[in-house]
Amino acid sequence: MRLSLRLFFLQFVLGCHIAWTATYTSAEESKFEDGVHYVTLEIPIAIKNKDTIEVTEYFSYGCPACYEFERFISVWLTSLADDVEFNRTPAIWNESYKLFAETYYTAHSLNVLEQAHPVLFNGIQNQLRRNPRHKFSPEELAMFLIDTGVDPIDFARVFNSFGVRTLVQQAQARGLAYRATGVPAIIVNGKYRITGQTAGSNPEMLLVADYLIQMEREANQAAID
Repeated sequence: MRLSLRLFFLQFVLGCHIAWTATYTSAEESKFEDGVHYVTLEIPIAIKNKDTIEVTEYFSYGCPACYEFERFISVWLTSLADDVEFNRTPAIWNESYKLFAETYYTAHSLNVLEQAHPVLFNGIQNQLRRNPRHKFSPEELAMFLIDTGVDPIDFARVFNSFGVRTLVQQAQARGLAYRATGVPAIIVNGKYRITGQTAGSNPEMLLVADYLIQMEREANQAAID
């Protein structure tokens, strides 16, 4: 029953996403409100490319809700327009989350993140379901990536590198700027924070993100005109 309800809700939300995209040509036509469905950050965060609309998922491999959200966002990503650039920032709130962030950026630095992301999510969450208090080690996480072609020796070398430490520090600084008290959350163009609480549910964050993407698109076009 739970699986059927979950699949139904997935279809419903994605159907709403498609309907919203097809129906609304202007962000002004939506009823999403600042301070209700999303929050404008007091201090905007610099984005990498001002020619695109940047969407960031704030998440952790140790978060069960993020794991459930992955099935929604992975489908949503296939519908994004070319002017939208998606990335992720791992939350770093404790030593376990820091370890997962270090592993995320190790995979990124080894150029295997696309393949490694679902592998790490599945491996970590499956282990936590068996034992919620399980303490991971870098060596254990390295073993998850063997099937992606990563040698444990290479993993250890990059994991302990200055480059990964720098990326983790940058992620920690961004996380503080997001001012999010939970994950998953979505940050749109460094300006707006969406959470499941503000949107109504985690899947509904994607509908609010669609609205904010369109709002930023219209603002960018107006600046050109």
